[in-house]
Amino acid sequence: EAMKNEGIEFSLPLIKENGHEKKAPGTSLGQGEEQVISDEDEDESFSWLEEMGVRDKIKKPDVLSIKLCKEKHEVQMDHRPESVVLVKGTNTLTLLNFLINSKSLIASSGPQAGLPPTLLSPVAFRGATMQMLKARSVNVKTQALSGYKDQFSLEITGPVMPHCLHSVTMLLQSAQKGSFSAGLYTHEPTAVFNACPSAKEGPGKETVLEELANCGLHRKTLDQLSRTPILGKSSLRHVEMSDYVYNWRS
Repeated sequence: EAMKNEGIEFSLPLIKENGHEKKAPGTSLGQGEEQVISDEDEDESFSWLEEMGVRDKIKKPDVLSIKLCKEKHEVQMDHRPESVVLVKGTNTLTLLNFLINSKSLIASSGPQAGLPPTLLSPVAFRGATMQMLKARSVNVKTQALSGYKDQFSLEITGPVMPHCLHSVTMLLQSAQKGSFSAGLYTHEPTAVFNACPSAKEGPGKETVLEELANCGLHRKTLDQLSRTPILGKSSLRHVEMSDYVYNWRS
């Protein structure tokens, strides 16, 4: 509702109704007319109580309760993958200004207290602050048929973005001679970004490669990220390479 009031046009690509994608434009005359009609119907529905003389004894439901009942389907989608919104074009700049200036999005306590929403980017941009991920390596000896062998573990904590994961797998593929395994702990709200948008919502692979050719990402990484996703609304939990062949679980 707040985004609509700011005039930000967006869509809900994962909500489908009667086989068609449901749109949620930022501005719509039809919605305004519908609201007027619903208010009139609401007043008429209580007029008969006044005639009976019991109008004051009946508690009229507040506007918010009525609205939640009417939008029950959308409310049930909140905090779920279907609640993700897609913003394109010039609306993106309006969205950024909205996020930065919205007081409800700034924590009042905790480690993020007073900090505005943070943009994570795979490459540096004007005004950005570089942050290092925390890495810890451990070397242990495990029992094998011929005695003991060295086993190495690398733990990386922080906002590990998809391009980082691909770069690490390419590094380990070469350094570990095609055999390694990785356990992943995904930030659940971001798993929805693995869902594949419809053909009309998302650009084609050729367009992505052409527009992002000079974005700073490795060519192989860019090619991997521009492929059609197959994870759906889930995320990677475990990745394993054995003899240069990948297996994974979600």
